This record gives sequence, structure tokens and C-alpha cells, in this order.
Amino acid sequence: MFKRAKRSLLISGLLYGLAVRSFHPRPRDLLDPAWHREIPLRLMMRGLTRLLPALHGRYGEKGVRALQFVFYRIGEERAPILLEDLHIDPYDARSLGRVLDFEDGLVGVRGVWTEETRGRAVKEERYCPAARELAACPEVCTCLMIAMEAGTFSVINPDLKVPEITELLSRGDPCCLAAIELPLARREANKASPQATPGEFPPVLIVPGLQARLAMSGMKGVFSALWILLTRGPDQPMMWYEDFRYQPPPP
Repeated sequence: MFKRAKRSLLISGLLYGLAVRSFHPRPRDLLDPAWHREIPLRLMMRGLTRLLPALHGRYGEKGVRALQFVFYRIGEERAPILLEDLHIDPYDARSLGRVLDFEDGLVGVRGVWTEETRGRAVKEERYCPAARELAACPEVCTCLMIAMEAGTFSVINPDLKVPEITELLSRGDPCCLAAIELPLARREANKASPQATPGEFPPVLIVPGLQARLAMSGMKGVFSALWILLTRGPDQPMMWYEDFRYQPPPP
């Protein structure tokens, strides 16, 4: 048993070393714990930037749509958990933005909210650990990750307007700019959100047990999506689909 554990550790260390080497680290990077914490995200995003165009090239839109539906179902399954554990007010745009705050805190994205009213909230994300990898296929954010957000918000508040993503770090912009907007009456829409964090980076949202519950709901979402795809096919309804339909870049 000890030999098996030792062998597993050796193989894991070797694979991690190869992964680290593929990012061409500088000596100071190797000594930086924060740099090492970013490796899993960068690996995952690099994989998705290769998978998305390859999937479209092999199976066309239906292949990509099937993958999007998996992410969409993950979003649907996690929505009730996030709503409760993050104390989200479905009728407050900035409060809905706590979903972004939680996600950003998990993966090391840093940004500030430049608008924080009940009707409209805008987040300016200034640093993303995987921006360089995502430059190979920015559609991972605009077509795949947004599918998960669509699934989430379809449960929390289906009246939410399609989020505007007008800038992306992966496209060379100075930040990622995302706007959340609710169709509220003007007087209500212009009220400051009680959950605003003006002029500062939002705190990392840490809720005991939340990540474990999300892992379980994520597995449920994946299995339910695969079952639906196998029994009903890839043409499944998704809120906002026409807005996050994958369009391959021109050759």
C-alpha cells in the first residue's frame, strides 16, 4: 500500500511538473505560491480553448450546443444553493452580482463594481489569471461560461436582461466589463444597493460547506445533462441561447 501511494505521488508530481513547465515559468514564479494556485485554472481554460473549436469542427453547432447545455444544467442546479448561501436578492442587480464575486474569489479574478444600483450593476474585472490562455479562444467566456450563468439566472430571476460583456482581457482590452440589468421602475432601479461595496475590491465570499454542496450539485447537473442529451438530443432550450450561440472566428 505504501509503495502504491508513493508511486501515485511520484506520478502526480511528474505530471504537475510537466504542466508547470508548459507555462514557461520564471524562477520567481516557481517561488510564488499564488502563481502555483493559478495553475489548475490556467490548465482548465487552456483545455477548453482547444476543445471548443475542435468540437465545432467535428460536430458543428450541435456539438458545441451539447457542451453548452452541460454548463447550463450545472448553472440550474447550483442556482438555489447560491441564492440561499450568498443571501441574494433576486430583484437587486448588485445582489445578483454576488454570483460573480463568489466565482471571482474562487479563481483569483480581481475587479471592482463601478455601478451598484438595484437596477444596474457593472463590474470591471482588471485581472484574470487565465487571460493569456483565453486569448486563444475568448468564446470560452462569451459562449461557454455565459451558458452556466444563463442557467443560474434562469432560476434566480428569469427577467434579468442579457448581461452585456463589452470588453474582455482575453481580447486585449484593459479589463473585462460585465453589466447586469433588471427591468425595474426608474425610481426603484436608481436606488443604491444595500450590498454595494463602493470604491473597493469586493471581499472574497467564504461560506462554510458551500464548495462541497456546489461540487455535488455540479455532478448532478452533469449527469442530468448527459441523460437529457442521450434521450432527447442536443436541441435543448436555454435562456439567452441566441445571444451566446458559438460563432467560430473567421479563418
